[in-house]
Amino acid sequence: MPVNHITRTEINIGARAAPLIARVNRRAKRLILKVDPVTGEIHVTAPSKSALPQAINFAHERVEWIASQLQDQLRARPFVPGMTIPFAGVDHIIINDENRRGAVRLDHDFIPAIRVGGRPEHLNRRVADWLKRQARIRLTERADYYCEQLGRKRGRIQIRDTKTRWGSCSSDGSLSFSWRLILAPPEIIDYVAAHECAHLIHLNHSPAFWRIVKSLGVDCRAAADWLNKEGPTLFTYGVPCSTG
Repeated sequence: MPVNHITRTEINIGARAAPLIARVNRRAKRLILKVDPVTGEIHVTAPSKSALPQAINFAHERVEWIASQLQDQLRARPFVPGMTIPFAGVDHIIINDENRRGAVRLDHDFIPAIRVGGRPEHLNRRVADWLKRQARIRLTERADYYCEQLGRKRGRIQIRDTKTRWGSCSSDGSLSFSWRLILAPPEIIDYVAAHECAHLIHLNHSPAFWRIVKSLGVDCRAAADWLNKEGPTLFTYGVPCSTG
């Protein structure tokens, strides 16, 4: 196994402590420091067990850089009762009906809401699972629509919990999408679905590829601008806070 030892500790970042996870990876050629701005975890990798203390010191020496990576607006946002989240681009409040059983459901009787039954400690998982199902329904429908426009057949669709990518298309025609796209406005979902379906013809980002995307009637520039500005925040939703 390339990774065979993990040490968990903490590192002080200003006035707060952040989880520091040091691990051995014998394939590593040097010390590697990474920051997860969503979970708040600091990861440092050493090429050997004997180098773990050096790796931990390496992280402590770079506290200022770590602090610059831990942007408050990108911290984890687990789903909790009373929280407002976007669904298809519209803000919805999460309401926990603890005594109610049954599926998660939308409620627009008074204000846009997502009603969730069961105990509060299970709410984050239940909402995330429901959003993943909604994402699959919506993205499958949009992918099938664009495939019909292009006269192409797709492979299977996968809904994933990605950290950065919104979608991908493999050489066998399989399409993958981030479930957090269901939080975005419909035109953003349309753009990502059209983008990945266009890869069924050109598995690159050549001028010919972009001509196909534009022919599908989506606003590439506006969608890309929206994802660059608002997208990082979407990756924070449904992520449990790190306990260290």
